[in-house]
Amino acid sequence: MNKIYTAFISSAFESLRNERNMVIDSLLDFRILPIGMEHFTVSTNGEFSDIQELIDESDFFIMLMGKCYGSCDEKGISWTEREYEYAIEKGKPAVVIRCKELVENLGKDENLLSDDEKRQIEFSKKISFGARNVSDEFPIKTIIGQFFNTHNFAKCIGWTRIENTQMTAEQLEKWRDEHRAYDLGGSWYHVHLSEDDETYIRVGTIKIEQDFSPNEYKSLHMEGLNYNIMYYDTQKGAFSENKLKYSKFVGEYTLQDNGEIFGIFNAKRMFNGSFNSHEVNKGTTRGIHDFTFDVFGSQTDCLEGEFHDEAPSPKFGRIFVFRNISDRDEFLLDIRSDVIERR
Repeated sequence: MNKIYTAFISSAFESLRNERNMVIDSLLDFRILPIGMEHFTVSTNGEFSDIQELIDESDFFIMLMGKCYGSCDEKGISWTEREYEYAIEKGKPAVVIRCKELVENLGKDENLLSDDEKRQIEFSKKISFGARNVSDEFPIKTIIGQFFNTHNFAKCIGWTRIENTQMTAEQLEKWRDEHRAYDLGGSWYHVHLSEDDETYIRVGTIKIEQDFSPNEYKSLHMEGLNYNIMYYDTQKGAFSENKLKYSKFVGEYTLQDNGEIFGIFNAKRMFNGSFNSHEVNKGTTRGIHDFTFDVFGSQTDCLEGEFHDEAPSPKFGRIFVFRNISDRDEFLLDIRSDVIERR
């Protein structure tokens, strides 16, 4: 990673000191800086803006839950609960770690618990997503590692050294002019073809998201839709797509200096069918896209490459992607003229 990321740690400070140290050590392994309430003092009048600002500036939110509900504001809501609700409201990637002392209380008779401990259990039960229990099999370091190893850091803002990004308007304009072939953001129109079955034709759209700046332009996010075509409508000058038979995919891709684009996508197919000799069932699958384009051309208006879908519905074929739908249709009518029905 070329950036430094930050994580806001929410917890009762004194009672979970050891657990916080474990989280901090794990964060530093990922080059993620920890930020917590102990770095400042909440004002006595219940002001929450300082905490909100820290959460806003953090890339991640990590909450440690012990057996105690903790200190509360004037409305009787704990600071940790307010922090959690605010982070979720802001859409921060979050992981909630239920420490062993809380996990043990979850199995106890409530009559043996204090009112404060009961409130913490109630709060814990409200968290239905992203909560993990600490155990001998899953210590804090393992939970943190699993969370960050599966996270897409490309979607995080992070912090970068100013000297690496500071450019004058003239320098930025010159860079963009020199790298015009790399500006791939926007809407594209694709066709998927099989080299073994000329009747297999899938068309659709791809939206490419790209931050076209010096430090970010190599990371691409793609979302696409695929449809079966029924025929070419000569009056409308367009392909008629079967809207009931479609699939959609989303993936993260990396752009290389030589014009190669490689990425892994997740796809969801909404119907059963066939591909060459294989049955293809509806459901989810993963796959690989491998594109190339002419980096020396005056403009980038066509990508071509291959697609590889994994089991249980393995597929392999060619994919061509065009800036303009008219170029896509002209190409398809030419290369599959013998099998496309015209009406």
